[in-house]
Amino acid sequence: MNATLLHAPPGSRIDGWQVTKALGDGGFAFVFLGEKNGRHRAIKVAQHRESSGDPKQTHARTLRELTALLMLDHPNIVRPQGYGLAESGNLYLALDYVDGWTLAEWAERKHPTVREVLGVFEKLAGALSYMHGRGILHRDLKLSNVLIRKSDGEPVIIDFSCASYTLAEDLTGGGLPPGTDRYRAPEQFQFLREHKDEHRARYAFQVADEIFAVGVMLHELLTDPRPTEFRPRFDLNSLSLPPPSPRLANARVPAALSDLVENLLARDPRRRPVDTEALRRELADLRAERSAEYDVPAHPPAEQRHGGPTPAALAIPSTPQSLKRHAAMMERPLRTGRWLAGIICIVALVMAAVLWRSSRSVPGGPAESRDVAAPRPP
Repeated sequence: MNATLLHAPPGSRIDGWQVTKALGDGGFAFVFLGEKNGRHRAIKVAQHRESSGDPKQTHARTLRELTALLMLDHPNIVRPQGYGLAESGNLYLALDYVDGWTLAEWAERKHPTVREVLGVFEKLAGALSYMHGRGILHRDLKLSNVLIRKSDGEPVIIDFSCASYTLAEDLTGGGLPPGTDRYRAPEQFQFLREHKDEHRARYAFQVADEIFAVGVMLHELLTDPRPTEFRPRFDLNSLSLPPPSPRLANARVPAALSDLVENLLARDPRRRPVDTEALRRELADLRAERSAEYDVPAHPPAEQRHGGPTPAALAIPSTPQSLKRHAAMMERPLRTGRWLAGIICIVALVMAAVLWRSSRSVPGGPAESRDVAAPRPP
């Protein structure tokens, strides 16, 4: 692989596309903003993952992403605009360039009301329902894979690197499909525990997994005033401890919405909405509520500025777990004394958070948004 190409400086070319700037990189590709004949596109160049052990999968994954995108045509899903081979021989995709903020950036900069958050997620659920109806699963839904377009405020689902579809070739080398640990449903880790000695066992990703990821996204936006910050957070998919209620962490969250998020994050997938269309309807019903509490910013704007106080409920130490650590921890017997002490500590901290929020959370109007940052990669 040509490292010079993949870190192409502005002015260099990729198959005739002039690189304007780098937009980002991930596990499967590097992304650049490219210009050709007055058109601007996100140029996504495949990169080889050493962990896969098979260089052929570099292109296979990109072709699978392209195939999935060609089956979709929805205003809230990124669209493909072409493909080709870079000078290095790496396959690339030309995609719509979405000039926007990630969901986390949008929440911090625009200070949306609860109703506005619901409006965005209603559209996302509608796009997911459309996608699932065509047998396509995204498998890596998270705050950074949804952009809010600056021009019209529309959400756009991006990055289908991990997507799969009915009868797609299996490219996964491990027990779980590719994805981001924090957004995985707890049943995935349960599967690892139950099949740890079966090297050929593969988890069958379901719509219920996608719904859980939506729940994590909603929980983060509703409870964390600064979701772009990198810091320890609750593991929302722990098999031993359920996540805190959004309303406990943030008194501004309406009770009905808090209950819905708890259902989305239920340990038992049967408690979650049956599909994403049912989820869309529930979100629409909540968005239509006439209560004034839905028209208050989800967080006081002052708290969303970096350097402001962090709610105690969000400061409970919790380190991100890798798949191997998740599996190893589940194999250890719980020591009753330490377990109970941990529970008591968490309850005390959550109660402190409730008192803290109650003393500070006074409904108010939205503040003016701050200057916008450079857009994240589409």
